Amino acid sequence: MIYLTTKIYNINYFNANEIDEEDQKRDIFLSVCGKNTYKLIRDLLAPAKPGTKSLADLTKLVKDHRDPVPSEIIQRFKFNSRTRHSDESVRTFIAALRSLTEHCNYGDTLNAMLRDRLVVGIKSDRIQRRLLAEPNLTFEKALEIATAMETAEKNAQDIQASGTNGTFQKQINKVSKSYTRNNSGNSKQGDCYRCGGNHLAAECRFKDAKCHSCKKKGHIAKKCRNKSANGNLSENHREFKSRFKPRAHFMEQDESSESENEVYSVFHFGNKSNEAYKVQINVNECEIAMEIDTGASVSIMSEDTYKEYKSKFRIEPTSAKLRTYMGEQIPVIGRAIVNVYYKKESAKLPLLIVKRKGPNLLGRDWLNKLQLDWKDIFSVVGSDNQSSDLNVILEANKEVFKDELGTVKGMKAKIYVDESAVPKYFKARPLPYALKDKVEMELERLEKEGQIQQVEFSDWAAPIVPVVKENGSIRICGDYKVTVNAVSKLDNYPIPKTEDLYATLGGGQEYTKLDLNQAYQQIELDEDSKRYVTINTHKGLFRYNRLPYGVASSPGIFQRTLENVVQGIANVLVRVDDILITGKTREEHLNTLSEVLSRFKRIGIRLKKQKCVFMAEEVVYLGFKINKHGIYPVESKVEAIDKAPSPTNVTELKAYLGMLNYYNRFLANLSHLLKPLHVLLQKDTKWSWEKNRKKRS
Repeated sequence: MIYLTTKIYNINYFNANEIDEEDQKRDIFLSVCGKNTYKLIRDLLAPAKPGTKSLADLTKLVKDHRDPVPSEIIQRFKFNSRTRHSDESVRTFIAALRSLTEHCNYGDTLNAMLRDRLVVGIKSDRIQRRLLAEPNLTFEKALEIATAMETAEKNAQDIQASGTNGTFQKQINKVSKSYTRNNSGNSKQGDCYRCGGNHLAAECRFKDAKCHSCKKKGHIAKKCRNKSANGNLSENHREFKSRFKPRAHFMEQDESSESENEVYSVFHFGNKSNEAYKVQINVNECEIAMEIDTGASVSIMSEDTYKEYKSKFRIEPTSAKLRTYMGEQIPVIGRAIVNVYYKKESAKLPLLIVKRKGPNLLGRDWLNKLQLDWKDIFSVVGSDNQSSDLNVILEANKEVFKDELGTVKGMKAKIYVDESAVPKYFKARPLPYALKDKVEMELERLEKEGQIQQVEFSDWAAPIVPVVKENGSIRICGDYKVTVNAVSKLDNYPIPKTEDLYATLGGGQEYTKLDLNQAYQQIELDEDSKRYVTINTHKGLFRYNRLPYGVASSPGIFQRTLENVVQGIANVLVRVDDILITGKTREEHLNTLSEVLSRFKRIGIRLKKQKCVFMAEEVVYLGFKINKHGIYPVESKVEAIDKAPSPTNVTELKAYLGMLNYYNRFLANLSHLLKPLHVLLQKDTKWSWEKNRKKRS
């Protein structure tokens, strides 16, 4: 600092006296620097004389001796550790920060570093929240907002403390006391709800204190309003409440809003210390990741998610309004009534689509209707670090999980029919009225995706069989057994036996099960084969462009295709559209999964992510429960066999024996036990369900 002061003095003196000669500047400097500085210069230069050096050499000599260049690392540490003192104004805090940056060498990033330090070190929860809520925050904007809020707070305190206007002061006291009575339980009139003292809450020294009971700011433990309430909560409820601390979102309905013009408040700021609790929800047959927000009164979907699944949603105008904590309004694209499925839960619920990037929020309106599996949700968040390597693989191959119909590249399926075969045409079968709308919607979807196309004439036509799926939607299958299956050449590509597949599972520790999205339809049909798979519906004739369900050759064609795709990869089991992956170690398992997904991505195959299972200790595959200890029957199927009614004819007996034979490996002496039942299957044997047969069954 001595060097800096001397340098500034010299520059000003030289300029004022119009001294330009370097020798004159040096001589004047040596004359006014004082005997101690002159002695220091002489000692540092010995045996050389000070008069032989230039002014620049002399000043550098003094600077290097008295003010060596400080460590950049230490200076940056001091800068990043600096926070605003309680008695320090915002501008004083910024001046101190600028002083600390002198030797930090931040260069072009200086303003960004000052902005970040201002936000983090401001030590005012109210100002900090306001700054974090500001989009595209710059240093200049942050300084302007922080200064304005600080000034406003001081002005408010001056008004409250002023006694010049007696009437106005009485009104303030009246409001303050009323607020205190409403927020401090049974405390006496005038008590501060923060600490219990006899003063205004705004003047309380504990307004920035942290409560030891609820961990919130603004009061101390003895005046905590949450303390007594928490004591009555159940253990699970306390765990739930402790996990969901105020963090990233807040959305609450404005009580003063009218029903025809709903207004909601939305508040968002980041908090990396508390990971978001997310849940996968099936919305209109789309798997959507949603953040659980107990402070949100409505559930919302971001614009990005809506664009990704736009074809699945029908939105309508809405008068609902969303606004941020600071009053900024968020544009609402519209409102949709959606079909929501979560495990065994299902409901029709409203969803707001917002014109804003960010997470999808699952609010209180959905939480009131759905019973979430909190244990599963908490365990997923807790295992994030362990599954980071899996997430990397899934992210690298996210194209495979797109909600769209895949197309296997490089091949087209062909159905071989004898040229002399007589075409078969069947009329459309009548449909139950309850299924007509759903069938029409499914036909519309298939036509939109290009799976089918409407035709006016066809010499081949099969009636349809609508199959109702678990989620209530319809799968349309052609009844091809009465048309093309009767005259086509069957693709005899062998389908692996269950026993052969499970022989390769030895040593597996974890299991991944992949589910294909509309499996057969991912293979295109060649042009000549399309006429054989025409279907006849109440809406007319439709011709398939993709390999459909119901054709006898479809399983063999698809089995050959998938086996060719995964050929050469160990620890992969394929049986038509069921794929199982395992490995003797986690690393081996992940490498195999990565290779399979990479090939699917390259060839154009798509998976349904919500039905896939990754790195599980136990899975159900082809009707068996599998883990590292072995293969077991599925409890639900065993229960179905146990509770099956007694057969009343040969057909029912064959079905029952088929169920038993599927688990024959787990039943000792099964052939001996079932011998009396097999007798009933012989020709010319009269049906007789005797007691001993019933007992053996």
